[in-house]
Amino acid sequence: MSDCLRPVSDETLLEWWTGELAAPERRRIDQHLLACAHCSARAAQLAGLAHGVRSLVNAEPPMVLPPLAVEKLRHEGRRVREYRIAPGGGVQCTVGPDDDVVVARLAVDLEGVSRLDVAMRIGDGPEHRLSEIPFDRAASEVVLSPPPDVRALPAHVATVRLLAIDPAGERLLGEYRLNHSPWGPDRRAS
Repeated sequence: MSDCLRPVSDETLLEWWTGELAAPERRRIDQHLLACAHCSARAAQLAGLAHGVRSLVNAEPPMVLPPLAVEKLRHEGRRVREYRIAPGGGVQCTVGPDDDVVVARLAVDLEGVSRLDVAMRIGDGPEHRLSEIPFDRAASEVVLSPPPDVRALPAHVATVRLLAIDPAGERLLGEYRLNHSPWGPDRRAS
């Protein structure tokens, strides 16, 4: 793909993509993009970036699974990718094309906890909270499974906090970092 002699500016591509250009200018850009592979590729990158940002902003919260559910899924023949994280720790993670289920096993001491909340933030985005999640004190872990659309997300860092809630307020039990990278040919199963 050769470079364009008169490339469309990023600002104009953004205005074209969002539909803010007047009809004559839009037609001119449409014709240019049909003839110019370089600018068409940049427009496609812009659309991909916009999709990724939209996915991050509208990301669904993870599902909380009982630890035994993971074993049941595995027993049923599902391909399960697991990441184990200690409080204060982090992990490099991805979702492979053959993964049926991905789970993060968050180690935590649940002794004396009567109510547990999960707070999750992707990058600098808003914090999403799951309140009063079910948990097993004896399990010493909380198992989260991301929503299916995580496969389409660009690289990002998700921060998960487990919070004990009682009449005195909330107490941080653990914070965990999931450093997500999209699956690609350079990724190996882990």
